Amino acid sequence: MGSNLPPQRMRPGGTGGPDARRSISPTQGAQEAAKRLGLTCFHTGQTVPGFVGCVACQFQIRNRGVLPACPQCGELVWAWLDSEPPPTVEGAGAPPQAPEAKPAHVEEGVSLEPTVKVETISIEPT
Repeated sequence: MGSNLPPQRMRPGGTGGPDARRSISPTQGAQEAAKRLGLTCFHTGQTVPGFVGCVACQFQIRNRGVLPACPQCGELVWAWLDSEPPPTVEGAGAPPQAPEAKPAHVEEGVSLEPTVKVETISIEPT
């Protein structure tokens, strides 16, 4: 694995190795892939519902939320393959940040009542 990788894979800590020409962000990788392929491209962490394909291995998914890394090759950039126009994505620069977690509310000595009741039903004819 060396210089034959697409430019979006040449990232810090990635698989580009010592032969990597340069390190680029996923956003820059998506922009370069869009120029090279002539398709709208998105990167991991963006919310893009629709049909997309990995730009490295052509693995295709019908995505419903936040784009993952490619499960087949680990690529971070996806090309829009749906017949509909691509969505406008906000926050194209960085993956969305998770909201701050609030501490859990804990109470001791609380009695829990069952929420499901099971009734006996006879299926015998009467």
